[in-house]
Amino acid sequence: MVALKFSLLLLILAFVKFKPTQGAHSCGIVDRLAGYVINAEETENVWPWHVAIYNSSNAYIAGGTIVSDRFVLTAAHVTFHNQNLPLRPYELHVVMGIKNLSSPQNYTRYGNVSRIIRYPEYNRDTMLNDLALLQLSEKIEFSMHIGPICLWPVGGPSLEKLAEEQRGTVVGWGYTENSTISQVLREAGMSIIDFPTCAENTKSFQPLLTKGRNYCAGTRGEATVCRGDSGGGMYFMVGFKWYIRGIVNQGTPTQDTRYPCDPHKEVIFMDVPFYQKWVERHALSKQHNRLGLSECGMGKYEGDVERDVVKSPWIAHLFYRFWDRFNVSDCHGLLVHPEFVVTLARCIIDQPQRKLLYVILGEETIGPDPYEENLDYALYAEITEKIVHEQFKEEDFGYDVGLVHLKTRVDFSKEHIKPICLPSAREPVPYYEQLAWYRREDHPKPLTFSHLQEIRLESCIARYKRNGISASFDQLMCLQDCLFSSDVLANGTYTCHVMLEKVYCDIPLSGGPVYYTKHDGHDTYTYLAGMRAFGTANCTDRLNDVYSDMFEMGAWIERKIEENSLFIEQL
Repeated sequence: MVALKFSLLLLILAFVKFKPTQGAHSCGIVDRLAGYVINAEETENVWPWHVAIYNSSNAYIAGGTIVSDRFVLTAAHVTFHNQNLPLRPYELHVVMGIKNLSSPQNYTRYGNVSRIIRYPEYNRDTMLNDLALLQLSEKIEFSMHIGPICLWPVGGPSLEKLAEEQRGTVVGWGYTENSTISQVLREAGMSIIDFPTCAENTKSFQPLLTKGRNYCAGTRGEATVCRGDSGGGMYFMVGFKWYIRGIVNQGTPTQDTRYPCDPHKEVIFMDVPFYQKWVERHALSKQHNRLGLSECGMGKYEGDVERDVVKSPWIAHLFYRFWDRFNVSDCHGLLVHPEFVVTLARCIIDQPQRKLLYVILGEETIGPDPYEENLDYALYAEITEKIVHEQFKEEDFGYDVGLVHLKTRVDFSKEHIKPICLPSAREPVPYYEQLAWYRREDHPKPLTFSHLQEIRLESCIARYKRNGISASFDQLMCLQDCLFSSDVLANGTYTCHVMLEKVYCDIPLSGGPVYYTKHDGHDTYTYLAGMRAFGTANCTDRLNDVYSDMFEMGAWIERKIEENSLFIEQL
């Protein structure tokens, strides 16, 4: 890391101690931040997530960032020989808890790399999508000197806001003004620079800048990153924790023989939030989805605008025997686990007129009994147990969730039978999508798509009370039809305008899901947001449909699956 020699030392924070809020080794927590300065003065215990990456010749090559107890995030280009021949895992190892490369301490730890996961669309020519994860052969033992950084928080500050309000911090052992690798970890404060300014100042960056995927930062001549700093992170403090926003991608060489890298030019960073679902899927599976499934809700990302989900391989039809005379599907659920389908509690409670026979997977339309039709692509899953939320009351509306425990595990290798994701956090979305089958439609009942926006629960409850309906709305959410627009927001999603009148005036079958989709630039991930609990078919009363809130129910679902699953394994 090149730091120009001038007398001004910028002291950012001194003698401050942060206490972790989630245990001794929460992400983004430092035990002491004393005398941290931009001019690379030595500091103890400041960046416990920053690691040194070495090659098989035991030479330092790049930096990286600990994001979990098995994974280090770095740049993909550092995992190649001269950008051509990919390195193999055994040719790399990482050193953690080190500040001076020539003087490891008793708390310094070493980790062998067992797997290199490069972002699938990394371009070696342009160095776009320049991310890789190094999986270590053993779990990292966290301490006050070694710990993980936090990934960018849901709803965290935008690049524009960061550019206005604070500088980020970049650390590394890269080349110094003396054209040698720094033995001591050095630091630089860098400001985010908008694309037009960056492209004007550094002409070579013009074809490389891609909104959303990368960004520019600079130091106005004070310091810069250089060869050897690649793969390191750019950190910001949000609240009382440190978060990684960027990964060092490339800087600008200089003709000035005094400096190997130009401190007056910007540096390109990969924008981690764009790729965050990819990082979470591999390194933080329980952060990616509540059950930690290695694959759930997956589809192909088809460009800068998120598309509707075309196929819904997670749909489950609950088939009943009614009055001991005929079989029919009257409720629906979602496959969320190899052994479990989530549905409404009222769909599986015992009733004298009906008996739940089995669950049908792999079929979207509703027609005659699949047993009679002999649909070879559908799976008829037998049931071993029905689990209803303990606080559900049939005469009430709250806590309307249940699980159907399947007798045998579902094989996810078939493309038309896959699980949907359960969200680990409540994520802001511009709209939800709904799947529904309407009672009055002829068989086979087709799958119908519509778009919805959430409205304030208090307003929804008030409308129902005005119509004489007063009941518990615990763990429920209210949604309103919205009209899908061709207008595209700055973040690449469509807008959806709330409609005052209902789109459909028929009654959908119970348990129809609402969901949302996120992406990582390569794959999409569909998350279950809710399931239709009740509503009205009267288009004149202006009452909203009400859904069981699957985020609020998530902890209960996870706990019941852990308690009742017949197989103990890492999914």
